[in-house]
Amino acid sequence: MTDIPTSYQRINADMITKFKGQYVTLVGKLIQNKGDYVEFMVDGTIVKVTEIEEVPDSNEDILLEIRGKLNDDGYLEAKEFTELDQTFDFELYKKVINMVQGQFRELFYD
Repeated sequence: MTDIPTSYQRINADMITKFKGQYVTLVGKLIQNKGDYVEFMVDGTIVKVTEIEEVPDSNEDILLEIRGKLNDDGYLEAKEFTELDQTFDFELYKKVINMVQGQFRELFYD
């Protein structure tokens, strides 16, 4: 039977090692398409994303929310993604993630 996640925990780059083997959501900027993977900048850290299909093409920065499974090497195996607006506030998002995974975790996760 295939594991189908009921939710993807939102994390930032500092939390990647803690969530290996789990389904997560990362938000960042697409840096470069390398063919069989893409480089994705999350909080100043480059994350390799595999199994991503139909990567958007643009002259502007491509901001994405990617949901997938972190493998043991720290690569994100993409399941789906959403393109974000250019006005997305990364600093505010990072503060929210720190609260969601910290002092308010019981409100968002089991």
